[in-house]
Amino acid sequence: MHITNIKKYYFSLFFFPVFFLGAGCVCTTHIKDLTAKNEEIKIIKLDIQHKEKTITDLMDRLSMKDQEIGKLTDELHAAHETIEELKSDIEKLREVDVQMEEKKSEVDNRIEETITTSSPEATPQTDSKSTEEQKTE
Repeated sequence: MHITNIKKYYFSLFFFPVFFLGAGCVCTTHIKDLTAKNEEIKIIKLDIQHKEKTITDLMDRLSMKDQEIGKLTDELHAAHETIEELKSDIEKLREVDVQMEEKKSEVDNRIEETITTSSPEATPQTDSKSTEEQKTE
């Protein structure tokens, strides 16, 4: 029995260092894998921070553009109102122009009427003068 215990003891002496050596290699491999994974995680975190900053910058730019759009929309509405007012003013001016033309033609007609009614002799004298000139020729 004692030989069996010695064999077990030698086997244990041989097996445990090999086991610990293999376990150590496995642990070293895992440590290397974990270190590599930690580096990847750090890189991914930095990438996420960079992308978050980019998103924040884009959101700020979008907000500014939205404000610009609001201002331009207000200016567009104001310009549209101004155009409508100017159209109304133009239409009023056209009406005034038409009224002025009508009054002008009325005044011209009155002047012609007063000229023809106030001096009816002016026409025959002109005719007689023109006939006298024709006779002299």
